[in-house]
Amino acid sequence: MSDGTPLPSSSSLAWRRTEWLVFAILVVAMALLVPRHEAWFDEAQAWLLARDASPWDIIWRYARYEGSPSLWHMLLLIPAKAGAPYVTLNFISGALAMCGAALLLFKSPFPRLLRVLLPAGFFFFYQFGLVARNYALMMPLLWILALLYPGRFTHPWRYVLGLIVLTQVNLHGSLIAGTLMTVFVCEAWWGERWSQARLAPLVFAFAADTVFIVVQLFPPSDMSSPHWYLDSHRTRQVFEEMFLGCVLPWPWASAVVFLVAGCFFYTRGVLLSYLFSTFLVLAVFIFRFFSPWHQGIIYALLIFHAWLAWQSPRRRRIGPVPEKCWPALTAGVLTITALVQVWWSVVSSWNDWRYPYSGTRAAAQYLHEHGIDQERIHIFKFSNIAVLPYLDHNPFANVAPFMPGDFWVWTKAIYAGQSPQGVVQGNPKWILVGAQLKPAEEPKTAPPIPGYTSVAIFPGHMFWKTGFVQTDSYYLYRRVEGEK
Repeated sequence: MSDGTPLPSSSSLAWRRTEWLVFAILVVAMALLVPRHEAWFDEAQAWLLARDASPWDIIWRYARYEGSPSLWHMLLLIPAKAGAPYVTLNFISGALAMCGAALLLFKSPFPRLLRVLLPAGFFFFYQFGLVARNYALMMPLLWILALLYPGRFTHPWRYVLGLIVLTQVNLHGSLIAGTLMTVFVCEAWWGERWSQARLAPLVFAFAADTVFIVVQLFPPSDMSSPHWYLDSHRTRQVFEEMFLGCVLPWPWASAVVFLVAGCFFYTRGVLLSYLFSTFLVLAVFIFRFFSPWHQGIIYALLIFHAWLAWQSPRRRRIGPVPEKCWPALTAGVLTITALVQVWWSVVSSWNDWRYPYSGTRAAAQYLHEHGIDQERIHIFKFSNIAVLPYLDHNPFANVAPFMPGDFWVWTKAIYAGQSPQGVVQGNPKWILVGAQLKPAEEPKTAPPIPGYTSVAIFPGHMFWKTGFVQTDSYYLYRRVEGEK
């Protein structure tokens, strides 16, 4: 070229075309899968809350029952209140996943093969993309923070404001942002020798955001929620399933991945941040609550810190091992991990295409077509609320008086009738039972309810890697006339 700029090599052009081809395939796959996916309770709850509650009530009244800040609900608020179709929820989630995919493909510092595999993985494409929850917002925010990280000392406000946005996604995001902020302050104070006057406004802004979240999420007295506790079985389960199970199906191989990556993080100066954030999130799982899909947060932290490590200027040695060995080894183990993640993603996406993820859509269609939604229905299990986005009113008589909209409020009062005895109280004509059961527990026929006969079953299976993690099925019963 006349200006002296070197022409890109044929290899670089081929990889660039490959990246765009992968991105196009992901966009088309997401666009095809979204209409086929049946949303379950976690997805429906956010949409219904955004649709039926005011912004003020979402932030200051119901966020404390949800146990999460409200950025996801605020994002859904305009389309939900404007009457957009329910499927818009999953298109928004899918679009966020594609934003994350674009950042991984075109902005990340990873080796080329790893870069094209990561966006198609199980967590980044399927579980935190097609399945619409606030984690879809968390992923691209983490990648944006990784882009801002090298300039955190030259443009600190960009980085700290990015952390503040991350705190508003969910409780896990708040904890991760808190650990990254703590590490940043320590580095600025002791490593960069920043003055107190320069650091104080940044610390104050983050502290004010933290106070806001604490006040917003302070649990009310009538809230029904799991208690904080510790036991050895749960601790072992978190370590084996949530930590080792998030990257590969073989625990020993997962341990190798974490060991190699940990050494690489040490040589690049990001090990403290990785350990601090990961074990704080694991502590929440141990003491409070976790679900299988929370594995994706642990995996995302691994990839996030690998991003930071690859672009870090720091260099350290571990004994006689040459420093350049660690990025090569890490690239190898993460590529193997990414290949497995892509396989999990393909299998889950194919299952979602062929079979119902949730029985809610079929249940709503049956209730409406047979006029049952105009009669008195009692429900057992909060998951039944995911039927409501498909109906024009709430026919669930035993819980409707406790619901200010079509969304579930986690109060002790609403749970008072959620028992085998309470659900039949008042002798309702119809009962709809939601069942979230492990694969080994799934019944072949509808469980009996005395005085009622099974009318229909609406199966659903929450696809997970190469199988399903639990059912999301619904059983409809009708009262036998003359019996109580």
